[in-house]
Amino acid sequence: MKTTSANQGKVSFTGNSGRQHQFWAWPLDTRFKPVAAVYFITKRAYRNRTYHMASHDAIYIGHTENLAETFAPTVSLARYLEHGANCVCVCLLDDAEQRVAIEQDLLAAHNTHCNGNGKNKYFGAISD
Repeated sequence: MKTTSANQGKVSFTGNSGRQHQFWAWPLDTRFKPVAAVYFITKRAYRNRTYHMASHDAIYIGHTENLAETFAPTVSLARYLEHGANCVCVCLLDDAEQRVAIEQDLLAAHNTHCNGNGKNKYFGAISD
């Protein structure tokens, strides 16, 4: 899936439905193969390096048919970086309807800086 960076572990985000969605965390500058996915742009910060726990400040939630194409046009990338973006969390999923459903489930549960859905929340934990 990646071509330039090592992943930073698994992270689980809970949707409005109560369902937990599993993602892999990657550095924001990771170059991906052409795969379909739901993605979270976040500001990742370690809460506890001993136990590999991190918090994620939600910046943007989206989905794409092709992660190899930029999910952050220059204008969006600049906006993400203003909010400290340093991580993209990826959930690979071929089915377009399922991608949209997961994106909507997560947007209903998590406010983000750049989706235009209100105040931001901190959430998520990474473990090895």
